[in-house]
Amino acid sequence: MNKKLTLVICIQAIVIVLLLWTLIFYGQDEYETYQKAHEEEIESPLRVAIKDGTSTVQLNANTQKNSGIYTSKLKPASFHNEAKALGTVVTIDPLLEAKTQYVNLQAELRLAESGNSHHVTQYQRLKALNDDDKNVSDISVQDALATINADNAKIMAIKSQLGNLESSLRAQWGNALSNLIVGNATSEHLTRLFAHKNVLVQISLPLGMGTPDKDSVLYITPLGEQVSPITATYISPASKSDASGLGKTFYYSAPAESLRVGMRVNAIPKGTDASKSSGVIIPNSAVVWHDGKSWIYQKQKNDLFTRIPIKTDTEVGDGWFNQDLSPQFEIVTSGAQLLLSEEFKYLIKNENED
Repeated sequence: MNKKLTLVICIQAIVIVLLLWTLIFYGQDEYETYQKAHEEEIESPLRVAIKDGTSTVQLNANTQKNSGIYTSKLKPASFHNEAKALGTVVTIDPLLEAKTQYVNLQAELRLAESGNSHHVTQYQRLKALNDDDKNVSDISVQDALATINADNAKIMAIKSQLGNLESSLRAQWGNALSNLIVGNATSEHLTRLFAHKNVLVQISLPLGMGTPDKDSVLYITPLGEQVSPITATYISPASKSDASGLGKTFYYSAPAESLRVGMRVNAIPKGTDASKSSGVIIPNSAVVWHDGKSWIYQKQKNDLFTRIPIKTDTEVGDGWFNQDLSPQFEIVTSGAQLLLSEEFKYLIKNENED
């Protein structure tokens, strides 16, 4: 009896398991259908379309609010296109070395000329004695003359060195800076260079600009530093090009307080005509980046947004100056990145379903 009861129980258990598997197998499709319908019910009412290469996203007001998507109209703005240039604070060590060399050569020249003057006097005295019944020998007179000739040769060699040094200086540094060494430079901004109160700045100006006027000035600031503009005074054309190889280079003298050798500087010529452009400022929060391009979302209707490309050539403050868009153009200023993400999520989903 017990064996029969046990057998019945086992058979019932097997039947129950089979029934459960049957329910699961046949109920799977219905469950997936229900789940899909449920997801569609709670899915955000988002519709994306692409027409003629232009993407549009449609969102109702509640979804916009819940997603933190806000818009605003662009305001008119103007931008001054100032002529800017770059420069470098250069060392004047070669000029200081040339100054030392020039001073030493000048001292040698004065010493040689002084010795020559003494030797000429001595030669004249010996020659007079020789002419007076040979009171001194002919050899003594010849030796004195040889000494004078040696003096003259040395003087000529020193003068040649001085001439070569001057020519080299003028070719490398220009007349104005060379006159600090070989001439009489009286300009304060030049003499302050050797006193280390000023520094020498090489500025590369655009090719379209002419040579600056004598003692004209421009304003410079160290690259990346927020300091008051520093007035730099024009000296002369420079013989070397800028590291970038662009533009024409010129030497300027500027106070040394905030400048050090090797610093890169921005420069704006004083009195440069600046053209004024009209347009709008697009805030950074409105710009999204995709496929190497910059885009914004324009609000077409209350629930429709269009993604359009924009130019980002001119960065100003917390945004971009743009001349292609008109004022009152309404764009998404908060949530633009979310729109882009949802747009591509929707497109990827459609591709998978296909």
